[in-house]
Amino acid sequence: MIILNEKEYVSDMLRKKEFGTSKIYLFLSIYARYLYQEEGLRKTGIVKKLHEFMDSNYPQYNPVDWSISIEKYASKAGQYPLCQCDGIWITEKELNTVDNLHNKVLERLAFTLLCLAKFGNFRNPQNHSWVTNSNGEIYTMACINTPAFQKDLKISQLKEAGLLEYARKVDNLNIRVLFVDDESEKKLFVSDFRKLGYEWLLYKGANYIRCTSCNVLTKNTNGKRRYCKECAQARKKELDRTRMQHIRNLSCCEKEESA
Repeated sequence: MIILNEKEYVSDMLRKKEFGTSKIYLFLSIYARYLYQEEGLRKTGIVKKLHEFMDSNYPQYNPVDWSISIEKYASKAGQYPLCQCDGIWITEKELNTVDNLHNKVLERLAFTLLCLAKFGNFRNPQNHSWVTNSNGEIYTMACINTPAFQKDLKISQLKEAGLLEYARKVDNLNIRVLFVDDESEKKLFVSDFRKLGYEWLLYKGANYIRCTSCNVLTKNTNGKRRYCKECAQARKKELDRTRMQHIRNLSCCEKEESA
């Protein structure tokens, strides 16, 4: 998962208090750096703060189980600055290069790799447009479902088209994007990396909307959709709880009146 603005991410997560199992490790690592850089805490203070946070917000928390991870995050808190990127610009020439592939799957893949390369360049000016994410991560962000053996094949097709190159070392699986062009006119601003494949489809005119709750892109299947699948389910559960509470309150009131 790519977090563009880590400072903003920590603030949002602390406010919403939505911590699933898949997010908690990522959050703790970023929160440790936040405590180091924004609140001036050092290892002992960070460890204490992370344990307090887990005790208050994570039902499955057991200090013994989490001690090693928390110590690790606290120890590394000062190594890297918080990333504060509002988004990246895609230029006209870059968009034309992707569009000229004339293949919907390869377009989404190329666009995703381009965004990752440009974000990598933002974080490290010496990155030189390399992408270090795994194939699994890349294809998830590109919103492409394909068998494992097809993943390398599609990346090879982009290489053959002159858009990518591989690292020279045999055991290095990094990919360099060769069509980054920051000189042409800025055309598209990308501020969310969760569904980069859908960002491309939206740019191409497909019917996608941003979820009213979490802002992620989702297909507008019936023309009236407001929420992504996950937020729609969460909203339904919340409405059901509210409805049941209302029914219980009415029942209590009727019992009191009859008494």
